[in-house]
Amino acid sequence: MTTTQRTCRGVTLTANPSQGVRIVRDGSLETTNAGRFALPLSVTQNGTELGVGRLILTFDTAAELHAELGRMLAESIPPTTPDERSET
Repeated sequence: MTTTQRTCRGVTLTANPSQGVRIVRDGSLETTNAGRFALPLSVTQNGTELGVGRLILTFDTAAELHAELGRMLAESIPPTTPDERSET
């Protein structure tokens, strides 16, 4: 297994877009008539498109996702070393 692969629930996940089932963003975020958020998605399997759809989020679920993404992004920022700090 390479560093771009891992196993989840018995299924190998990979960064290779032509392998396995992939769900990717497919356009800009939209607002529904009911005021919810709709994220367009495309589903492929082994590089072949299976279909498109939208992930519908309420305000609360969108806020939860925003908070989780913010935490994950903050955790992924490498710490600065003394050499990288500005001296101004």
